Amino acid sequence: MTYLYAIFRHLFVYAALFILVVYFVEAQRPLLRDWFLPLPWIGYVALGVSAVIALQFGRSRLFWCCVMLAILLLIGHEKIDLSSEFSRRLPLIVLMILSYLSCVKDSGFSGHNVAVTLVKLFVVTVLSWAALTYLPALVQNHLSPMYTFANQIAPGLNAIYTPLEWLLVGLALVTCLLRFIFVTDNNHAALLLGALLVAIMPAYSGFELHSVLTLVLATSFVYAMLKDSFNMAFKDELTGVPSRRALMQYVNTLGRKYVVVMADIDHFKKFNDTYGHDVGDEVLKLVASRLNKIGGGGKAFRFGGEEFIMIFPRKTPQQALPFVEQIRQLIADYPIALREKPRPKKAPKRGTGKPNQGKTVKITASFGIAKRSSEFNQFSDIMKQADIALYTAKKAGRNCVQLAKQPE
Repeated sequence: MTYLYAIFRHLFVYAALFILVVYFVEAQRPLLRDWFLPLPWIGYVALGVSAVIALQFGRSRLFWCCVMLAILLLIGHEKIDLSSEFSRRLPLIVLMILSYLSCVKDSGFSGHNVAVTLVKLFVVTVLSWAALTYLPALVQNHLSPMYTFANQIAPGLNAIYTPLEWLLVGLALVTCLLRFIFVTDNNHAALLLGALLVAIMPAYSGFELHSVLTLVLATSFVYAMLKDSFNMAFKDELTGVPSRRALMQYVNTLGRKYVVVMADIDHFKKFNDTYGHDVGDEVLKLVASRLNKIGGGGKAFRFGGEEFIMIFPRKTPQQALPFVEQIRQLIADYPIALREKPRPKKAPKRGTGKPNQGKTVKITASFGIAKRSSEFNQFSDIMKQADIALYTAKKAGRNCVQLAKQPE
């Protein structure tokens, strides 16, 4: 459910941006021409800023997208004298390059990686040009029904792309969409938006309209890089819950009344040594997923190792206690199935292999609760009190919740 929510959340943001851009380009063309015609450099500046940020954040794919879009914008300028055939094919070639970039990983900016990337982009360009040159004669008879169908829907469709070109556009967009679904983040959402806007560029011949689309793309690239970099800085990569840095930022927003809960997985080191770090990582993910469901307005953070912290704004320890108990019980009741042996590299022949049966174990966690008071008004002091209560819970047999001994 969380995965589907992430997909729809990203799609909603970028789809809304795409619809808004198409609306303005269609309905407000005179206004956009008045704005952008006197500023022919604005698209290049936006792409330049986006490219510099991509260099700083190591987003090589978005950097090369900016380069491709700058070339596309330059060719689209009315002062550039190039053959119409090349100008017609260029958006399709850029679209093929975008779909290729969406399927690879960021490769950095070392000399070797830049040279390899340039060679790969050149190969994609040559293959795209060859496909646009030689495929039409081979598949013309098969695509004639598609030409008729497009003409029945809207005669202008065939003026934008040929049936083969529509097929390639659809293939590129589906590739970007599938890649986004499998790797859902802002970078792939921005690449998908880039593919969509490049695909509709041939429908708008005006250079100033291309500048509008380019400006939107550059802005979306910057947003994607900053958003993902923010997530990397403020979210724990393993568990997905907010990190220690996010905790310290969140503390600054709290008022004079809140509760701090320290949580620690019982016997985690022994569990890790017995079953391995991979299983230990799964345990951390499990505990984090349970803590992330805390009610009562609580918010969970990974503090470090097997320790987590929960904050309850505007709550007393007695008010937070039932919610902490509920989470403690959820963790203790969840069975973890373990394999006794690693999965074999090759599947055994039918009838000869023995089932790789595993055993089920359970984990528990201990909790310590402390509140902000006049005596302990600094977060570090409150956290120490919660840690003392957590130590008391460990001495009491673990798998329990203890309140710090603080004056009312």
